[in-house]
Amino acid sequence: MDGAHVKEIKSDVGPRLDRLPWTTWHFKVVFALGFAWLLDSLEASIIGSVLGIMKKVWTFTPVQGSLTVSVWLVGIMVGAVVFGHLADKTGRKPMFILTLLWYALFTVACAFSPNIEVFIFFRFMAALGIGGEYAAISSAVVEFVPKKRRGRINAFIMSLWPVGAIASALLVMFALKLFPPEIAWRAGFLLAVVLALFALVIRKFLPESPRWLIDRHKFKEAEKIVDSIEKYVMEKKGLKELPEVEPIAIHPTVHTTWQQTKELITKYPGRVALGASMNFSQVALGYGSIAYASLVLFPSTNTPAADVPLYMMLAFMCAFLGGMTSMGMVDTVGRKTTGVLSYLTFPLSALSMIFVTSTTAAVISLCIMQFCYTWGWVTEYVIKSEIFPTRIRAAGIGWATFFGRLGGVIAPPVLTGVYQSTKSIETVAYVLAVIVLPGFIGSLFWAAKGVEGKGRSLEDMIKG
Repeated sequence: MDGAHVKEIKSDVGPRLDRLPWTTWHFKVVFALGFAWLLDSLEASIIGSVLGIMKKVWTFTPVQGSLTVSVWLVGIMVGAVVFGHLADKTGRKPMFILTLLWYALFTVACAFSPNIEVFIFFRFMAALGIGGEYAAISSAVVEFVPKKRRGRINAFIMSLWPVGAIASALLVMFALKLFPPEIAWRAGFLLAVVLALFALVIRKFLPESPRWLIDRHKFKEAEKIVDSIEKYVMEKKGLKELPEVEPIAIHPTVHTTWQQTKELITKYPGRVALGASMNFSQVALGYGSIAYASLVLFPSTNTPAADVPLYMMLAFMCAFLGGMTSMGMVDTVGRKTTGVLSYLTFPLSALSMIFVTSTTAAVISLCIMQFCYTWGWVTEYVIKSEIFPTRIRAAGIGWATFFGRLGGVIAPPVLTGVYQSTKSIETVAYVLAVIVLPGFIGSLFWAAKGVEGKGRSLEDMIKG
């Protein structure tokens, strides 16, 4: 290991990556990460389109149906922490491969589940891999993209999540035309795996993060990667040289899992709390609204189960517009303002359920909640991926995701439980409005005390 005992060095790796002009090399990175993220979404979101069909095939209760969402989120919680620490320990690239193979394997298993209980178990196992994807992809995006474009590019990649959700609805609609319902939902999961394997081939293009390599004392390897990127960029742009940059002080360390966790707790508790509070609210709103719409809103308005995938697709289109709203704001008005405004809409959007008396009203309410949810969570990931040091970035994202996912674990059973006991959609709307408040409170504290990431290098984010 090069320079394993170096306590401080001067490195220009970060500044050199930040000063690069935008070229097709960056587009390749965005495509490799974005396409895989889209497919992660397809796998995660397909449950919303098939849950009604599965309920008719297996005749399970609304609470059992909500468990398919809750165990998924528990799996993400565990996977985000475990694979997050591994991404900081072994590198970003190995986790890209491992997490993708993991969730592809258990998605196949989901397709062959004989009953709801077995399906719930395999769904949990698949979610472990998706949780790891959250930490690895978010870390890699910010470590490769130049600081002037970092926010909008990260927001764009995150915004592909609803595109994957739209694809999942189309996939189920296509499968329903080819097969009877009891087979169509299984075919949808299997087709998702085929696309995931294609994403695995694309990912091999990505190099290891030079910033991570520097932190792990692999200085020569980091220099070699940056040199090759610069050579490619200069050839594409017809440049003979690039602007000079000033090296910055780097303190490379090798942390155990316990040391990583201890540093997060002792040095960055406020940042973990920020990520957790925002993640809690967005997951509660996003997953809560999907599960509640599938299990209560649509059935209570006598909406045919075969029509639900189309309505889900409309909601996911609105979600994509929410992500694009974040993309247009984070590098213009800034992360703080975008965070406060987007999370302010969470409780307001939840109250839209009060007016649900028909299928049309249910679809409008779901579309509003999905727009606000994605506007907020995309902003959250832009903020969360910037505020931790490289050596513990994936672990920080993982722990914030772990605590935040409790919102999704709690919301679906609470909302369906409240409805079963009260039969009042209005009461459920008020309950959800309260559940999603922590993210708005956290964004207000960050706006007052936190660091604005707009136009700043990752290294400066840690100083501030």
